[in-house]
Amino acid sequence: MSDQPAACQTTGTPAACDYCGLPMAGAVCSEGPAYCCFGCRFAAAVTGARGETGETRWMATVLGLSVFCTMNVVMLTMALWSYAATPRTPFAAALADFLRAGALLFSAPVALMLGRPLARNALDQLRRGTLSTDLLLLTGVAAAFAVSVTATIRGQGHVYYEVGCVILVLVTLGRWLEAMGRLQASAALEELERLIPETVRLVDDQGGERLVPRDTLGIGSQVRVLAGERCPVDGRVMGGAAVVDEQFFTGEAVPVEKFPGDAVLGGSLNLDGELLLRATARPAAGALGRLIEAVRTARLTRGRYQVLADRWSQRFFPLIGLVAAATWIGHGWSGNWETALLASLSVVLIACPCALALATPLAIWSALAAAARRGVLFRSGPALERLAAVRAVRWDKTGTLTTGTPSVRRILCAREEERPCVEGFAQALAAASNHVFSKAIHEELAATTAPCAIGVVHTLPGRGLKANVPDYGNVVLGSAHWMAECGLTCGPVLQGLLARETSSPPSMYPPSMLGTVAGAATERREAEGSASVVFIGWQGEIRGAFLLEETLRPEAATAVAECQRLQLDQAVLTGDRLDRAHPLQTALGLPVQARLLPEEKLTAIRAARGTAGAVAMVGDGLNDAPALAAADVGIALGCGADVSRDAADVCLLPNDLRLVPWAIRHARRTVRTIRQNLLWSFGYNSVGVVAAALGSLHPALAAVLMVGSSLMVLGNSLRLRGEEHGPAAMPGQPPFRSAVLLPALGEPTP
Repeated sequence: MSDQPAACQTTGTPAACDYCGLPMAGAVCSEGPAYCCFGCRFAAAVTGARGETGETRWMATVLGLSVFCTMNVVMLTMALWSYAATPRTPFAAALADFLRAGALLFSAPVALMLGRPLARNALDQLRRGTLSTDLLLLTGVAAAFAVSVTATIRGQGHVYYEVGCVILVLVTLGRWLEAMGRLQASAALEELERLIPETVRLVDDQGGERLVPRDTLGIGSQVRVLAGERCPVDGRVMGGAAVVDEQFFTGEAVPVEKFPGDAVLGGSLNLDGELLLRATARPAAGALGRLIEAVRTARLTRGRYQVLADRWSQRFFPLIGLVAAATWIGHGWSGNWETALLASLSVVLIACPCALALATPLAIWSALAAAARRGVLFRSGPALERLAAVRAVRWDKTGTLTTGTPSVRRILCAREEERPCVEGFAQALAAASNHVFSKAIHEELAATTAPCAIGVVHTLPGRGLKANVPDYGNVVLGSAHWMAECGLTCGPVLQGLLARETSSPPSMYPPSMLGTVAGAATERREAEGSASVVFIGWQGEIRGAFLLEETLRPEAATAVAECQRLQLDQAVLTGDRLDRAHPLQTALGLPVQARLLPEEKLTAIRAARGTAGAVAMVGDGLNDAPALAAADVGIALGCGADVSRDAADVCLLPNDLRLVPWAIRHARRTVRTIRQNLLWSFGYNSVGVVAAALGSLHPALAAVLMVGSSLMVLGNSLRLRGEEHGPAAMPGQPPFRSAVLLPALGEPTP
């Protein structure tokens, strides 16, 4: 690492520490690594974050030598206090001089080896326009050494070499542990990054293959992915076929087959087969890269608690400086300047705001990383804080509480003996269409019914399907209006079945279904029932009807019940008709506000905010974007690879509604942890400063307490990393754990 000072400038967005990644206040250096504290600077050197093996070994040696020298200094000064503090004989005086000189000899390397990086960090912070306690610590340690050296030269008086050495060693160890803790908070993101292999098989135009670093890939590069390997980039299949596990992005446990022309997401696992991919994005711009970058951006955003902690930290330095100066003057006024020095140094040590600086960002970062492993992406730290304050949840219906795709609820036949023909013809016709109703009918019948032989299928958009079948003539499948256009009528038996199933009187169906020719103006009345109806008929008569309804998500009831346990006010906001939403109301027990226009949804959200408090809106992030933006927290379901839905504060990658109450509980626990950290930091500093100012706290003990306080905040914050395995998971439900993501994180990446 270079020792040359770097030019510094102020940027518009907070810069991140090159070691732990936490945001740094003030100006940042434009060249070379920048560190938020002395601990990160030292840890980066000791752990070899930048691959400098020689310097890494040297810094580890420095720390070991400093501990060894400090132990000798403590031993020599204890001997001086015990045997030669007040020499009465020439031998005792000579022994005292020898012990002082020995302590100086062992103290000098500690001051040079550990004091130098501490001084450099203090100067870097000054260049960023930030005042820190490192400067106060250096002043106190320098004063202790100055008094001790003076006493050694004069051959009389007390020495405090052990105070300076112990402080430097403990501060260095403490800051190093803090920096390692900060780094642990980002371990989840590092594991996500390891999902993408470092080296890839690049295929050239001649078909040759060679291993290259993944960062060298560009758009259009062709790579080969073998069975058991992860796809290194977002791409499109150019050759081969395989089964790919995309569970982390989609939440679907069933692997997906990939064939030429299909898109593949970087980070997904190739379970079998071999794929030749053409990259459609650079590795950093792929689905997983965008997710990681979004989390890294989120952690740099300061929330309310972080702003509070930063404000107090800025005021803390001059306040502690004044208290230390007052302590020194107060004790020195009585003539005891050595006690004044120790007391003022204790004030600086005990008041070192390390715990205060760690209280909020470490908790936020740990929470964001744990949420990312669950597939929950927070846009920012403030979004997490706002979610903790939510007291009401408003659910969108279509595509959120329901799957958004219809399913066949019932198949009605005018004559039971015609059921094989009704289902066989419907299966054959539906297989030729991509309409959602056709897909639902095809999926319903595919496993039980063999399609009948039919001719060419003709599609009439907005109406239905038609095919000519020998001995049957034109067989048609579609809407009531399409039946009317084709001259088909509905017999009394099917009318009665429809009336009972749809809770609608026969008069609600088009006249064509009652035996007369229908007009186009009556077609819209067919949809007034709670279910959508698709008809099939031939030879002038409607032979059957398929009743389709939206499918409720299987986890919807669990998610709603969990939100009720969290004492959240809940309701459903939908633009659909009330009769279509009524089954949802019955199944989930939630009030439904139906037939809402987009602006009426905004009014409903404002009303909920006035009665219940902060509101979270849960939707798909597409057609309900205005409602998500109007809520205190917008939660978009099923973002998958698309983590850029601007209206959403929180993106749920999988289609799993259970993540909504989990995210709320996780946010509440995070804010509770932040409050605990801040309360401890303020309380510890207040009590400790008073004790130190009164002279009741030795500097060495103050240094130990400072390290202990920081470690307490560190441990409390890092508990949030285990949230996915803790009691906050759904009661009675296994925690959401992607088989792609979690079990393989410890495996070597090819």
